[in-house]
Formats: sequence, structure tokens, C-alpha cells
Amino acid sequence: MTATTSFPAKMATCLVAGLTCAAFWLLLGNGGGIPWLPPTLVFSLVALSLVAAGGLLAWWQAGEARWPVAAKVGPWLQEAICYLTAFNIACFGWKKLFGLQFIVPPAIASQPMNQQSGEWLTWYYFGYSPTFGLLLALIQLAGAGLLLFRATRLLGAVILTAFLLNLTLIDICYHLNAGAVVQAVVATLDVLFIMWLHYARLLAIFLPTAEPETASATRTLPGNLVRISAILLSLLFTFYLSILLK
Repeated sequence: MTATTSFPAKMATCLVAGLTCAAFWLLLGNGGGIPWLPPTLVFSLVALSLVAAGGLLAWWQAGEARWPVAAKVGPWLQEAICYLTAFNIACFGWKKLFGLQFIVPPAIASQPMNQQSGEWLTWYYFGYSPTFGLLLALIQLAGAGLLLFRATRLLGAVILTAFLLNLTLIDICYHLNAGAVVQAVVATLDVLFIMWLHYARLLAIFLPTAEPETASATRTLPGNLVRISAILLSLLFTFYLSILLK
């Protein structure tokens, strides 16, 4: 961020910071399972985080041209977002390693599959393979660690984006509890925000302006039709199988 940060950029930064801080308090609250952090206090801190984000936005916008310290709000908030995001994601990684996730009570696991909720089916499926759970935990821990350092921050965000988008879709489509959905959505928003901070580097990587001269020879209609044929031929093959196997 610079002294000429636009208002939409300020608003996005404060919004993400407020949501990330709120998700942090919800994670610490652990669904009301911690005696010294009751739900009343947790939700009060969540509300305070969101209100403080709005107040900080107003102060940042009004004071940026007056006080030098106000120009530093952007970098401070970016570091805070990366730190809290790393903490939240790492917590879920450690929970997997300590056996606090993907645990289904025997009374639930013994019920017929068609009587299970989407949440219990998801936890049972992912908990079936300890190796897979370990890999998920390592991805979360490695990605969280990469977010903490500026040199590796973009790499961590890219790795975690695909991971968290998939996780968010699972949480929503399989009707996991609201707390899990909120954590997944906020974490996904966080890594997308971090990627947005590095959008120029991403464009240079994925949409380079200069292309090798040899590439121009293949940019013809027949060449493009050959490429598209992979999608069309796979569709025709699947259609054939659907008729054959009926």
C-alpha cells in the first residue's frame, strides 16, 4: 500500500482484516468448548472486530493525507491478515495431526449410509485414510508457513487457493456446520486477497505479453480445432459409454 491508496482498496483491506480477525476469535472459541472463552465473549469479540474494521477504514481515509502514520495502515493490515490466516489454517492442520478431525463416533458410524448427514459422510470418508489426512495437514501447515514470509507469500497463496476452494465447495455442498463453512469461506477470501496484492506478478506469469515467435505458427484455425477436439472427442466417448452401459 502507498499514500495514494484508493478507497476501494482501503475498503477491501479493512473488510478482509475484520473478517479474518472474526474468524480467529471463532476458531479460538472452538464452538463453545473452552470454559474461559464462552460464546458470549467470542461473539462480542467478533462484533468488535467488524466494527473496528469499519472505524479503521474511516480513520485511514480521513487521516491518510494528514498523518504519516495513517499511510502505514495498509502494510500493517496486510501483515496482520497474513499472520492470522496462517494461524487459522495451521490450526486445522495441527488438529488433523492430533486426531481432532475426521473422528466419527461409533454410534454414528454404525448407522446405514443413507441415514447419515452430509457432514458425517464427509468426515467418515476423509477419516478412512490416515495417510490422506496427513497429506492434507502437511499442505495446510506448509501453505501457512509460506504465507508468513514475503518472499514465499505468493507461492503459499497459490498453493492454498486450490486447496481452500475445493474445501469450501465440500463444506457448502455437503452441508457442513455453519462454523466450518465460515472458516473455509474466510480463509479462501484471505488467500485470494493475498493473490490480489500480487496481481502484477501473477499476470506476468500466467498472461505474459511477449510470446515466442514459434507460437504464432500454431495460432491458426486448424490448430485450434485440434486442441478443442480433446474436449469434443471426450464428450463423444462418454456419450458412447452411457449408451453402451445402459
